[in-house]
Amino acid sequence: MNPAVPSKQRILVLDFDGVLCDSTPECVVTAWNTWQDHFAHCPNEVPVVYRTAVEEGRNYVKTAGEYLILLESACDSIPIVSQEDYDSAFQKHRCQIAAFAERFFIARDRLRREDENHWIALHEIYEGIPESLRQGVSNMDCYIVTGKDACSVKLFLQKMDVGIPDARIYDKDAAHDKLSAIRTISENSNVPLSSIALLDDNVNHLLPALDAGCYAAMAGWGYHSEEHLKLAKTRGIPVLGLSNWINAFMEWKLQG
Repeated sequence: MNPAVPSKQRILVLDFDGVLCDSTPECVVTAWNTWQDHFAHCPNEVPVVYRTAVEEGRNYVKTAGEYLILLESACDSIPIVSQEDYDSAFQKHRCQIAAFAERFFIARDRLRREDENHWIALHEIYEGIPESLRQGVSNMDCYIVTGKDACSVKLFLQKMDVGIPDARIYDKDAAHDKLSAIRTISENSNVPLSSIALLDDNVNHLLPALDAGCYAAMAGWGYHSEEHLKLAKTRGIPVLGLSNWINAFMEWKLQG
């Protein structure tokens, strides 16, 4: 369990992939390398049918192990074009997801160790994120809660010159799901859930946090479908843009 840290009374929790950084090319390569013996280094080395399956289907993926669902469905020529399609495929492959996740992180580590600069180049930090994130960190206690590994997150935070303590990075090993991590943050910081905000691009992470009493907002620039955006708006979750997201949270902080 992470140690308790002093709080500014309002806490901002951010996802990583799809909020701070676009990791799609890296995920295409790593998912393929996990699934097949052939080791690719670039997305164009991945057969187009599988590359497209990951690029278009990652809107539904919540954890690294779930890339298996996209690849197996592509192999079986089963299209995934809705949340219902994905949920059905999830049930079919759910028993294999944990084992695939373990191999996924091994494959990622190999790719990074072979050429870290190349691995970094497979990611793109979204425009304006470093500046906005530094503003957030200077005004609120900011945490990262992500399905990524902490080493990768710390590497990109350093690249962005953003100072978030290691104790405030809850990675793939920190909790079963994002709400569990947020509850732990709440307990350790002695801050109620109503004083915690979550910014995520996946509505399926946001809804449990919203229902638990957190302030939830959706990153409109991340990975999601029109179906997800519609659901967010139906539930009253604001969909923010890269140009206004930090202002929205600053206003939320002032309301406290």
